[in-house]
Amino acid sequence: MTQARRPRGRPPLSSREKVEAVAIELFLEHGYSGTSLATIIEACGVSKTTFFRYFASKSEIIWYAFDTHTRHLRRLLAEADSSEPAMTVVRTCVVDALRASIDERGIWMKRFIILDGSPELRPEGSTQWTSWADAVSEYVAGRLGVSERGLVPASIGGAVQAAYLATLRGWQTSSKPVSELLLELEADLAPLCDVLQGWLDRQGPRR
Repeated sequence: MTQARRPRGRPPLSSREKVEAVAIELFLEHGYSGTSLATIIEACGVSKTTFFRYFASKSEIIWYAFDTHTRHLRRLLAEADSSEPAMTVVRTCVVDALRASIDERGIWMKRFIILDGSPELRPEGSTQWTSWADAVSEYVAGRLGVSERGLVPASIGGAVQAAYLATLRGWQTSSKPVSELLLELEADLAPLCDVLQGWLDRQGPRR
């Protein structure tokens, strides 16, 4: 019996990262809404079953890395040295979490290009970034011994998230190496964190 030949094209992929990379390039080329799940599966040379073993949906290709990133940020904050000023901890953990997430292939930053050009992803994006800000708010609230929904923790979470997101968006066209960008992020966050630490210090004993 003659073995069926595999159609020509991209070789079959066998990992989440490779499927992700192909999908991201398709989104950039055709737009998120213009790229069907069937197109991604065909381009990757995998079965639908294999695809759904890696991703629960098309949108998860975009969001799963953010979920992982936010969980890692929470873990770093939970394990941080509580003798350090709270905003020093926040700044360090934000940079370290990104260092663990960002990749030299540029996949992480390509997500932001896709997000900025895909209105249909914005509602879910708002939820994702709220979760990220909540990680910071909850840490600050724990240091203060107050609710994370209080004025100070919630404001700090929102301020750090806004600065972080603005910085990442500014990197979209940058050709600098990741190591240099991370140093810039830490430097960019430092003045904001210093101001916010002053606000925290006025809440009582040094936090």
